[in-house]
Amino acid sequence: MPAAEPDIAARHCLTEAEADRLWRWLLDRQGLGASRRYTDVPQIAEAALGLHAARLPSPYATVLARAHSPDVAMRLWHPHTHRAVTTIRCMRKTLHTLPLDLAAAAHAATLHYRERDALRQVINAGLTDRMIRRTTTAIEALLSEAGHLPHRTIEERLCGGGTPVVAVRLALKLAWERGLVTYRNRSAGWNREQRTFALTSTAHPDLDLSLDRPTGTARLVEAYLDRYGPASLRDVAWWAGFSRSAILAALDSGNRPLVALHAPWTTATLYIYRDRFEQFSRDGHEEPSDEAHFLAHEDVALKAYAETRSRYLGNVAERAAFNQIGEALPTIVVAGKVVGIWRWNQPERAVSCIVFRGRVTSAIRAGIRRTARRVTAGLRMGYDGSAPVTGTMSSIRRLPGPVASSAPRHLNEVR
Repeated sequence: MPAAEPDIAARHCLTEAEADRLWRWLLDRQGLGASRRYTDVPQIAEAALGLHAARLPSPYATVLARAHSPDVAMRLWHPHTHRAVTTIRCMRKTLHTLPLDLAAAAHAATLHYRERDALRQVINAGLTDRMIRRTTTAIEALLSEAGHLPHRTIEERLCGGGTPVVAVRLALKLAWERGLVTYRNRSAGWNREQRTFALTSTAHPDLDLSLDRPTGTARLVEAYLDRYGPASLRDVAWWAGFSRSAILAALDSGNRPLVALHAPWTTATLYIYRDRFEQFSRDGHEEPSDEAHFLAHEDVALKAYAETRSRYLGNVAERAAFNQIGEALPTIVVAGKVVGIWRWNQPERAVSCIVFRGRVTSAIRAGIRRTARRVTAGLRMGYDGSAPVTGTMSSIRRLPGPVASSAPRHLNEVR
């Protein structure tokens, strides 16, 4: 049985200044700082441990925030990118676009509950194992011949002759969860989806789906702490959907020493790999940049944490940055702190911003306007639509604030 806490090599108490520097350093490594931007989508997916993909705009906006130029985000649909990453349901049963090595770990670590849910749907639909096996075989044969096909086309070609639509849909879902087939959005815009499926062996012949669950879990936990440490065990559990015992067992199986940190963000113990903490300690640290970063809906940098969100919220109420069902809103981050939210104004096809009062200076507000114009241009570049573009490039307004963390957690009370 794993111990109640992981083994550690050292302890360190962070001052508030050290903690803020460490958080900004972590963001900078992911492309959300002043000194680093990435030039390829797979690089960003690797650095951020995937792109949250449950909402259509999220992968594009996530890449746009970390990319050297908007052209990088446009490569999201390039064949090179499709070969290097794949989209699977994994952590907390949520869609993530991941590099193949991380996808293999995420698949192995989460297959048990995804497969369980898919099988339950089969049972609830009154379908037999024989029907699902037969339909799965037909799906394999069809995709082997045709390559990528939209899910509607698969249904149309296989339905009939005693095979109901629900059997095709659930067999396809089960095959996807098991890794037999792979999903790809073959649209050419962030606001559209062309949902297609292909055989994984054809689309990603190098994707290793043979990992066992403990190995996958250990690799995924290590990947998380490598990118998002320092984090608490509850942070890891929230992000991955794992039990505390599974996380401790994964840490026990590794060979990278941990440092336990205590930070002003939380009373919980935080963990970071010693080599990463030593790297942080060696690196030079510049003064905080006033550059604004526009993070995506459900951006991975925010969704990585649950217990220690005050690292980026400060005294802003959680409901100012998260909606009623716990989704991270599209946020504006300056020097590692959330200072407002933004949205895509569909009629004008432009970015609109809301800045929390008292969170920024007039100079920072001007910088937010400039960034909003760049983000608008980037989003327009990847927008799939024929309606003419009208209205201003961006608008910005201010909310009363700052919002104390003790205030009621309702966005309408932030106003």
